[in-house]
Amino acid sequence: MSLPLTRKVKKALQPRVASGVVVPLGPGAGRQNGHDELNVARLSLISAQSRVPADYTSWTRTYQASGRTVTVTCTAITGQVVPHGLDNDVMVAIINLYLEDGCPEDGTVRVSMHRLLQAAGLNVSAHYYREVRSCLRRLQSTSYQIVQGWWAQGKQRHVDATFNYLWKVTATREDEYDAGSALEIRLPDEVARSIRDGYVKPLDLGLYHDLSSPPVRAVYRVLDALRWDSGSAQDRVTVNLLEWGERLSIYSTEPDKIRRVLQPAHEELTERGILLAVEVEGRGKTQNLTYVFSSVGELPDPELLKALTRRGMYPAVAGKYLIDHPDPQAVQLALRRFDAYPSKKQNAGALLRDMLVNPERYAEVNLMPVGIEARPETRTRQTPQPEDEHASVEMKQLEELQALSPEKQLARLEHHLSFARVTPHLSVIDRDRLRRAVLEQQIPVVQLIRTIVRNIGQDPVEKAAAVAALLPD
Repeated sequence: MSLPLTRKVKKALQPRVASGVVVPLGPGAGRQNGHDELNVARLSLISAQSRVPADYTSWTRTYQASGRTVTVTCTAITGQVVPHGLDNDVMVAIINLYLEDGCPEDGTVRVSMHRLLQAAGLNVSAHYYREVRSCLRRLQSTSYQIVQGWWAQGKQRHVDATFNYLWKVTATREDEYDAGSALEIRLPDEVARSIRDGYVKPLDLGLYHDLSSPPVRAVYRVLDALRWDSGSAQDRVTVNLLEWGERLSIYSTEPDKIRRVLQPAHEELTERGILLAVEVEGRGKTQNLTYVFSSVGELPDPELLKALTRRGMYPAVAGKYLIDHPDPQAVQLALRRFDAYPSKKQNAGALLRDMLVNPERYAEVNLMPVGIEARPETRTRQTPQPEDEHASVEMKQLEELQALSPEKQLARLEHHLSFARVTPHLSVIDRDRLRRAVLEQQIPVVQLIRTIVRNIGQDPVEKAAAVAALLPD
């Protein structure tokens, strides 16, 4: 049974009006594609509360998950409280800025304070400059200890982890933190490595920023991470009410009070079409909530994805670009420019990505008319046949892969498996066999990656079966 909408939520859900045009706020309207790191979102390291008491300087949670006892401890240093409220928005912004920068190895995001506010969906004002400055200090000053709850994508297992949410924050104008401040924000190694390894999920930033309050955004962030926890979007997620309240750092342990705190988020997420329903089962402390979700957005165009990867882009890079830039005409233009580009393509993937991101740099490239092939006599030795060139690019990538250690080959393979959504369809036994076979060099990792990358549009279940069939007994 749904309760009447509160006045605040009704106001937040009113359509936006600009120049007399009503812009709908349903799912997919004004979609802005982003990502979130699954560990930090799923573990709910930041309290969903807008405000916390001055003495709220630590918390500890312990719960069972797939036969493991997971313990998460958060400790703020003297003079600080635990991360909460807008800290979620700031961390989502930093994660996406790190991805936009191409995931530097040092884990550092270099950004102006002005750009950080924009990326966090906050108004550019003196008030929010002060708020974000406080957020950065809290995030840098808080330590987390996680026991058997951090998923290490490279190792394909849960491990222990200890880190500060932000490892280091420096500013050119420490006393002001104003629009002219240039920030260097370093993520902890565990978070940066997890993002580079591809342990991320889609996040509609436009929708996230448009939610009415930090608590609603926090509930949405954690709930969406639980939805994607298995590697693909689930239709339903069931949580125990008391455990859910503890994970979101809701102070009360009384079921009715927890539900009252969650009610505005339930109403808004349902009205916006993110949730189809919130089902309640049981009474008192045994209550369970089942969240029923709407369907997710479309995947990258498989034909364009195949065209980009055949020309040297890795699937994860190509897929992210297609999700962020769904216009097929821009991609097709870049492909034609790439095929007509006269110079030798020593780093084909980087060249093609630059053509996609900075098309103005290649406006002078002479293109062949669509559908017309160059005559054989016009081809030169410096311009190889497309198929020959694709084979050359693939050969170079495979040579680089073979030069890596077995551990790095395994990490690269797991990145491909995750992106192609194959991992959830491999059994635990098959994952162990796969890991052992690669580390002990019982099977060429090149063969496995070819199976994943080729036939990109193939169903992940079929692809998982093909990978399992290659594994030694």
